[in-house]
Amino acid sequence: MNLIFRMKFLAVECEDGTIHVQNIVEGPYSSHLGQHHVHSKESFSKWCAENNLTIKVVKGTCNCGLKPGDVKEYDGYVWHNPKFE
Repeated sequence: MNLIFRMKFLAVECEDGTIHVQNIVEGPYSSHLGQHHVHSKESFSKWCAENNLTIKVVKGTCNCGLKPGDVKEYDGYVWHNPKFE
């Protein structure tokens, strides 16, 4: 039996111009939150191009407190990726 998992993305552009991306791992029986990362507009476009992704961005707000380059793992651990600045 082969199990298929999909990665989905929700992207929100905030008033300050940052783009917040929430990854969701969807499996056959459940879904789980993955990373939440914050991009500048430029790094978001580059990240999408490098990973061959087309992600619709909606206008909205996010109160996560993260800054461009910050990545929050599913377990709450926060680290910094300068490529996302």
